[in-house]
Amino acid sequence: MEAVKMALSVFSRKQKIYLLPFVVSAVFFVLQPYQPGSTFLGTIFKILPILSLIGYVIATRAKFPAKTKALNLETVIPEDPYSFCILLGLALSVVGDIFVALPYTMFVGGFLFMFVFACYIIAIEIDGRHKCGNSSSTWLFGLMYINIYLSVQGSSESYIFKGFLLLYFIPLFVAGWKAASALEENPGDKAILMSCIGSSLFIVSDCLVILEHNDYPVPFAEFIYMLTYYGAQFGWATSTSNYN
Repeated sequence: MEAVKMALSVFSRKQKIYLLPFVVSAVFFVLQPYQPGSTFLGTIFKILPILSLIGYVIATRAKFPAKTKALNLETVIPEDPYSFCILLGLALSVVGDIFVALPYTMFVGGFLFMFVFACYIIAIEIDGRHKCGNSSSTWLFGLMYINIYLSVQGSSESYIFKGFLLLYFIPLFVAGWKAASALEENPGDKAILMSCIGSSLFIVSDCLVILEHNDYPVPFAEFIYMLTYYGAQFGWATSTSNYN
């Protein structure tokens, strides 16, 4: 309980209120019986938590509703480039989630998520959180990329799928490396810590998705990868907040 209280203390009362729809919709998706892809409701329930995070970024970083009550494209787009890139990544994730859930379109969803990771990488670059200095995490993520690829690709016999994974893992691990390096340069920054948590959970989630897609036996794979996926998006979305 102490760990939970410590984690919650990071967020202000206003942030907790804005995050409540995400928590409720994420818990509901885990508990509800409908499967994404097999039913329309299952797919809708799957994207609700991400839509809630989009609402969180808009509510905390855009002009609407804090600075103006006028609702239009200009007022819902965050004023700072970092939050805009994260918002764009979340919006692409919604579309990617739909394609991943639908039969025979998982590759399309996979390509969309490569653009999602690119948005997160660009966000860190634009914001100047990682100044491309020497980082001890460079070799770590390089070795992780090689080792995890060699381990996961063995679950499929398709050379096309193996080639896709080789490309897909590049932005996934670069985003993780950028976030970890930024945290190394700014160790006390809670916003950067949230992006680092998000990028790390994304690696876990995507590896489990791939293994489950290839029918590799992982206990409670679907539950764990959805939990880590929502945690990953939560990390990136809350990295737009001010914690001073």
